[in-house]
Amino acid sequence: MKNTFFFLPAALLTPWCGILAAAPGTQAPAPLVWAGLLLLWCGGFLLSRRVIWGAFCGALPGLLLIYQSTNATGGPLYLGMLLGLALLLFFMFCVCALYQKS
Repeated sequence: MKNTFFFLPAALLTPWCGILAAAPGTQAPAPLVWAGLLLLWCGGFLLSRRVIWGAFCGALPGLLLIYQSTNATGGPLYLGMLLGLALLLFFMFCVCALYQKS
């Protein structure tokens, strides 16, 4: 497994948050979002160094998204819930892959 694979969520979400921050007429993402991105980058770095507990850094933003989606009121599709579950599944896969490799 290539080491760049572990940075996939961080690499996909960073430009999205950057576009939201730079787009006119939109509100900049909260500092908690930037902290979540930092955790994703740290988790990817630790996993690329074969530190299995680095997945907990990546799973924290996923858990936060799931928690925030339970407080949301609105439409039937909660994007935060889906994104949080995808992050949790991704990092569970990474842990399993690293555990089998070692």
